[in-house]
Amino acid sequence: MRRSLQRALIALVAVALVVGLVTGAIVAQIPSEDPISCFVVHCEPTNATGPMFLQLVDLVALADEYEIPLTIYFTAQWAEMILDDEGKAAKLAAWLEAGHEIGGHHHAYWGTLERASKWDGYTNTPVADLQTADQDDFRGTMDDYMAILDALPGEMTSACMGLSDERDRLDWTCALRYGTTGHALEHAVSQPYAIDYDDCTAWLIDHALILQPRGALAELYEETGADRVFCVVGHVYNFAEDRPAFEVWFRFLHARDPDAVRRSTVTELLESRTAGEG
Repeated sequence: MRRSLQRALIALVAVALVVGLVTGAIVAQIPSEDPISCFVVHCEPTNATGPMFLQLVDLVALADEYEIPLTIYFTAQWAEMILDDEGKAAKLAAWLEAGHEIGGHHHAYWGTLERASKWDGYTNTPVADLQTADQDDFRGTMDDYMAILDALPGEMTSACMGLSDERDRLDWTCALRYGTTGHALEHAVSQPYAIDYDDCTAWLIDHALILQPRGALAELYEETGADRVFCVVGHVYNFAEDRPAFEVWFRFLHARDPDAVRRSTVTELLESRTAGEG
């Protein structure tokens, strides 16, 4: 009887040692401090439609499932669509309450000519300086743009303004203290940096498009230290076309950080990283 009890105790100790070693190995594989991550959503001027808004609703629901705070950037066209529908505006208010951020997105004139994408119709460039074929598409200055964005719930403090061409720099507005830019995989990793736009300074971070080769974002994330920022961007139409890419990334971030302490919105991240900076 005593010998049987001894054997049972030895077996329990052995199991405990094995479990401890395995658990330790798992913990050792997960860094105690991953980079702070953020996820940005772009809402394009060319697809401000009811069906695309429903795709955004589904994207926010998926992010909530994995505790991913989103920074959602709206063009003026999306803002107008939302402001025309009390139900849509109410959803935005609920998203803000849940911890997401709402900001601005701008397709600047000169930069879109370079990228062959669609200008959103707003610019501080004098209309007479635009190409003749584009002058009829002018919708207003950046003050007009901000007036529409500011009518949405919440405070607009960050944006992705698409100022890739020097001639577009005058489109920045000082009310936007923070911003994002970038597209390529290497743009996922950055540190906050200041940009001077005439009379105002903005703090920016870079972001990479979510549609990268399989596993590339996760591999780069695992190589990135806690002193860096890891930011990814996806368009609503990307989500409509390839939902699994978003779900895989969200699931990865949640597995790395189950308590959601290393994830942030753009404004929260930049406010914390640039506090006290001039």
